[in-house]
Amino acid sequence: MVEQRTRISEGLDTSSVWIREGDDRLAGQDSDARLAELRIGLRRHFGVRCVDAVADDAAVERTLAALHGPAHLAALDAAGEEATVMPQLAPPGLEPDIPVNAALVAAAREAVRTALSAADRLLAGDRYTYAVCRPPGHHAGPHFIGGYCYLNNAAAAIEALRAGGLAPVGVLDLDLHYPNGTSELVERMGADVTLHSLHAAPVTNVAAGTELPRAPRERAHAFSAAPDPVAYLAEVETSLTELAVDSAALVVSLGYDTAEGDPHGSWHFGPEVFAGIGRLLAATELPVCIVQEGGYALGALAPCSHAFASGLLGEDPV
Repeated sequence: MVEQRTRISEGLDTSSVWIREGDDRLAGQDSDARLAELRIGLRRHFGVRCVDAVADDAAVERTLAALHGPAHLAALDAAGEEATVMPQLAPPGLEPDIPVNAALVAAAREAVRTALSAADRLLAGDRYTYAVCRPPGHHAGPHFIGGYCYLNNAAAAIEALRAGGLAPVGVLDLDLHYPNGTSELVERMGADVTLHSLHAAPVTNVAAGTELPRAPRERAHAFSAAPDPVAYLAEVETSLTELAVDSAALVVSLGYDTAEGDPHGSWHFGPEVFAGIGRLLAATELPVCIVQEGGYALGALAPCSHAFASGLLGEDPV
C-alpha cells in the first residue's frame, strides 16, 4: 500500500467543496477521511505493507506534461484559495460540475505522486501495489476536469509502467462511473494500452450522442440497473480474461462507490464483491497496480478495502 503524502498540504483544507449532479449542487464528499478509512481496512490485513509516496517532483511534472495540456495545467496552477468554477476545463459538451482551489490542486498533485510511486514499486518487482490516493482521477482528461477529478492518477501509473518497460498494460476501471478522462488519455497512448470499464447506465459524463466505447482498444460494459453480484463478477472475469491475453501488467481503477449506501451511488454491493474482485485479479498471475477512484460511504470503506485485500492476498490467518 502506497500512502499519499499530506505534509505538503498541512494546514490546508483539501476537502472537495461541492459537486453538481444534474440540476442539483451537492456538498462535496471527497476528503482525507476517505483515505483514513481505506487505510484502516487495508492495514487490518497481515499481508499489507505501508510505504510512503516517494516519486520526486521532476517525475510528477514530467508525467503531468505528458498527460495534460499546458493550458489545463496552467489553469490549475493559477487557482487561488477560493473555490472557483473554471468553464474552460469542463468536459467537452458538458457544463462544469466542480470548482477548483489551490488546496485541491495540491492534493491532486500528491495523488499523482502516489500513483507514480505505486507504479515504481511494481517496476521494482512487487507483485501488487495499491495507491491510496485522492482526489480520484479517472474523469480528468487531456484538457478537462470533472467529478472530483483534476489530474488523472491511473493514466500516470500507466505512463510510468510503459516508460519502465512493463507493457502492454491492461486497464480495468471498476468505478460506478464511466472513465471519460482515462478513455481519452488511453486513446492517445497507442496500441500497448487497452481499457475495459464496467459502469452504470445511463452515462451522464460524456456529451449527448457519444457512442461507447470511444476507441478501438476499449470495452465499455454498462449495467442498466444495479447488477446481481454474481453477474457483475462474471463480467469482471470476462474483462480480466481478455486483458490478460496480451498484458504484461494491469492497472485497476478501483471505486467503492458501488457499495451499499454510497451518497453518489445506486448499487448495493457488500464487501464480498470486493473480495471476489481481489480473487479474480490474483488469478490472472499478473502484476497489478490498484489506483483508488471513488467511494464515499465512509462506513463501508474499511470493510470493503479489507475484503479486497483478503481476496487478493488470501484470508488473514486465524
